[in-house]
Amino acid sequence: MSRLLHNLPAKLLALLASALLWFQLRESQPVTERALTRPLQVLGLAEDRVAMGLPVQVQLRLRGPSRLLEGSNLNPVNAYVDLSGVDSGEFTRDVRVGLPAGVELVGLEPARVEARVERYETKTLPVVAQHPSEVLTVEPAMVQAKGPLSLVLQAHRAVGYVEGEDEVVVLVAVDAEGRPLNDLILTPDRVRVTERGPLLTRRMLPLRLQKAPQGWRVLEASIPPSVEVQGDPQVLRRLERVEARIPLKAGRFEAPLELVLPPGVQAVNGVTGTFRVERVQ
Repeated sequence: MSRLLHNLPAKLLALLASALLWFQLRESQPVTERALTRPLQVLGLAEDRVAMGLPVQVQLRLRGPSRLLEGSNLNPVNAYVDLSGVDSGEFTRDVRVGLPAGVELVGLEPARVEARVERYETKTLPVVAQHPSEVLTVEPAMVQAKGPLSLVLQAHRAVGYVEGEDEVVVLVAVDAEGRPLNDLILTPDRVRVTERGPLLTRRMLPLRLQKAPQGWRVLEASIPPSVEVQGDPQVLRRLERVEARIPLKAGRFEAPLELVLPPGVQAVNGVTGTFRVERVQ
């Protein structure tokens, strides 16, 4: 007992100094918490496989000395799922987190994920470049789409939208209904406009025969009541009907009609008629 009490004031003073030092260190490096977002990485998957349905990122809550939860000290923090051994189909995995020493994970959302693995496939898609008032020819006319099998099977074409005089068209893969398939990778992902022309539309118009020129008489004539034409929309809007010239040939015959159309407008299909025509003296 005497040894324990020996030099007691000095021992108490040393204990007090240690306590003060611990308190000062604790106050200078307080333990705090911090919320953090990290992209969810996928490890262990073959190059020709892709994970579908995974969240893009996860939410972390970390605890540790404040100096460890600031700036570049957080660079080593990462979140991942290990899919080693998964070839295809659905899977469930825990999200794993890599942390620097001295930092504790106290919250993770989501902590467990469910998704599926699919094989990467490629498909050749035709390119359609759309302009509000022009028909565009582009090069190349076909591109390669690469991505998960389920999306590649839906891909119908690669579409780009152009306004003004842009010469480069950025493409996106779409399905048969025109819905974008943004997870497909296109190669190349843009094309170059090589030719521009007026946007053509179609319209069904009444078909009429012109009067027979002097010296000819039409005894019988049978022609279609209407004809489908295509051309510049502004020109087509001004047309009320299409006239056809009478073939100048005596007798009964069937012949293609010569249509009188403005420049840039043409019939979608050829038109024929049946006639009986005589020459007048």
